[in-house]
Amino acid sequence: MRPGQLELRVAYVLFALLILESFLVALLVPRPQAFVVILPVLATLGVAAWLAPRLVRLLRGHRELKEAYGQELTFARQIMESVEHGLTVTDEDGRFVFVNRAYARMLGLTPERVLGRTPFEFTVREDHAALRDAREQRSAGTSSTYRTRLRRPDGSLLEVVITGSPRWHAGRIVGNVAAVVPLRELRDADDGA
Repeated sequence: MRPGQLELRVAYVLFALLILESFLVALLVPRPQAFVVILPVLATLGVAAWLAPRLVRLLRGHRELKEAYGQELTFARQIMESVEHGLTVTDEDGRFVFVNRAYARMLGLTPERVLGRTPFEFTVREDHAALRDAREQRSAGTSSTYRTRLRRPDGSLLEVVITGSPRWHAGRIVGNVAAVVPLRELRDADDGA
C-alpha cells in the first residue's frame, strides 16, 4: 500500500460519517431548529474537508521520511559491516555502543560480548597511557592515530593501528568513532616490546 493510502481511507470514512450525521439531523430535528443544529455540523465538515488533504500530506511525508531513514540506516549498517577492518563507536563514557563483526573477530568475540565494555578491557595494560592520550585528544575535538596491542580472551595479542575521531551530535562531542586496522599477530606481550 502506498504511503498515506490508509490515512486517506480513514479520512473518507470520517467524512462519510459526518455527512450521514448531517442527513440524520436534517431528517429527525424539526425544521426551524434543524438549521441551528446543522450549521455547526456543516462548519465542522468544512473545516475537516480543508484539513484532510493537509493531514494526509503531513502523514504521508512523515511515513516516507521514516521509510527513507530506515533505508539509510540499513545501508549505513551494511557498509559498516562490509569493511574488512574494525569499526567502533563509543559513547561519552568510553563504552562501545557499536562494533562491527570485523572488530569483534579481531578480539575473538561476538559483537554482543563487546558492547557496553571499554577499549581498556581489550588493550594491553602497558598501552593504556596511549589510549588515554588519544581519548583526551578526541575530547578536545581532534582526530588521532596510534598503534596499540589488543589482548584476546585466549591471551594472544594483535598489534593494530587505530584512527579515531570525535563523534559529534548537536554541536557537542558525544563519543568517538574509530577505525581499527590489524598489523600483525603477536605470540605474547614480550613480542611487541
